[in-house]
Amino acid sequence: MENTLGIIGTITGVVGLLVSVISVLVTVHVVKWQAKGLGIQAQEKTRTERLMFLTDRIFDPDIPREFKKPFYEECISMKGNGTAVRFWLLEGEREKKTQQPA
Repeated sequence: MENTLGIIGTITGVVGLLVSVISVLVTVHVVKWQAKGLGIQAQEKTRTERLMFLTDRIFDPDIPREFKKPFYEECISMKGNGTAVRFWLLEGEREKKTQQPA
């Protein structure tokens, strides 16, 4: 009887240990996955904020066009907002038209 209880206790202990190890491994895997997801979200947020800054500068009427060019080029390099790019191009066409003699 004591042998049986000892064997059952040993088996229960081993099974409990295995369950604990598996639980820890799963938890570590989930935490790594979440950390990776948060890192991707942080990068996307940084990119979005930079693009918003660039488009704000492109649309700012108080900044002369020649000073907007670096903002435009960076926006294009980041595959930025099509609206800002179209605005830049239309603004350039308007300037050309106003400079041409009538």
